[in-house]
Amino acid sequence: MKQDHRAVVIGVALVLSVLTVLLIAGHGPWAGRTIFEINNRHGLNSGDVPVLVLWAVGMLGCGFLLRKP
Repeated sequence: MKQDHRAVVIGVALVLSVLTVLLIAGHGPWAGRTIFEINNRHGLNSGDVPVLVLWAVGMLGCGFLLRKP
């Protein structure tokens, strides 16, 4: 893989990660019930699960592109 393509893939991975953190940090009415509570104001909600699954798929795709010759 060319060096400039590698930088693009790493950039996509960083953007996916930042967006995932922003989505999980939100406290909207769609958050759902709490699955895992860190404290009384923070935790993992059922609405966070799809975001985490999509993040994992994106990271797997980035890993595949980085390993591609």
